[in-house]
Parts: sequence; structure tokens; C-alpha cells
Amino acid sequence: MANRTKLGAGLAALVLLSSAIAGAAAGRTITVDDDGPADYNNIQAAINAAGNGDTVVVLPGVYTGPGNRDIDFLGKAITVQSIDPRNPQVVAATIVDCNASYSDRHRGFYFHNQEGPDSVLNGLTVTGDLQLTAAAA
Repeated sequence: MANRTKLGAGLAALVLLSSAIAGAAAGRTITVDDDGPADYNNIQAAINAAGNGDTVVVLPGVYTGPGNRDIDFLGKAITVQSIDPRNPQVVAATIVDCNASYSDRHRGFYFHNQEGPDSVLNGLTVTGDLQLTAAAA
């Protein structure tokens, strides 16, 4: 009977350890809101704090200025997304406005640090981007 108790306790500890590892592997969720309570008030700061496997959720709003343009994933395998990337109304309301011009060039996101298929951008509207501005002219 004592062996069964030890086996049961060992199995319970193994299940708890497995759950903790699985939870850690899933990553955490980091929120961004430029005008309300959240983990960060700009997208770049949230990315800077994120680790591989994390998700940065950008709440609806207009994100502009430093930290919200020329955004660099820093080679991280993370997801940056709106609160509901499948909802066109949420996507339209979650805006990265780069305010780019020919004399003040900016882009929304800059992928240049060996980001791969696990570096995901989903459900944001990017306006005023250097490339978009040049294409529209």
C-alpha cells in the first residue's frame, strides 16, 4: 500500500510538472493599449518584452509615433495581433499610422532579423506607410 501511495504522489508530481512545462511553452499574452490600462502603451515596448512563443495583443485604437512605427520583431518567434484578427471591424479599428512622408520616411513593421514563419503579424491595419505612400503617389 505504501508503494501505491508513493507511485500516486510521483504520478501527480509528474502531471503537475508536465502542465507547467506545457503552460510555459504556450507563451504568455502581452497587451498593448495606447490610451488605457494594459501591459504596454506602444507596440515596440511589448515586442521588446516578449519572448519566443508569446502573443502581443493590440487593442483597438490608433497607434502612431515612436514605438508604433518602424516596429522591429527583433528576430523573435512571436505573434502580434489585434484582439480579433478574423473580425473586419476590429481589424479596421486597430490602426498603425506611420505618418510617413517623403521627407520623414517610416514603415509599419520591419522584418530584417531572420524572422521566420513563427513571426506572425495578424489583424492590424497599417496606414501612412512609406511603401504605401510611395505607391499612392
